Amino acid sequence: MTKMTFRPGVTPRSYTVLEMPSKHPRIAVTADPELGEALARVRAATGTREADATLLRRLAVEGAEAELEARRNRRVAAEALFEAMDAGQFDLDLAAVDRLNAPPAA
Repeated sequence: MTKMTFRPGVTPRSYTVLEMPSKHPRIAVTADPELGEALARVRAATGTREADATLLRRLAVEGAEAELEARRNRRVAAEALFEAMDAGQFDLDLAAVDRLNAPPAA
């Protein structure tokens, strides 16, 4: 890492070292109260002592995988439902469904 040197009396353009400890770009995330509360809930539930950035990264990676898995599961369930309907194994009373979904009579 490059050592920063400052000339006395001159304000530098940046106090940040230009070289990053990672070759990957960083993403700025605002630590608003909602995020703070979410991280606190995870810490309370899991007992983790990870730093905020580490915990946030892990949750993002694991959350993405969980979302993709949920999407796959929904697709499989819908396909199974359609197959059952096509095979006549699913008797659906559309009139009853319409009655259930109708707005209440005034």
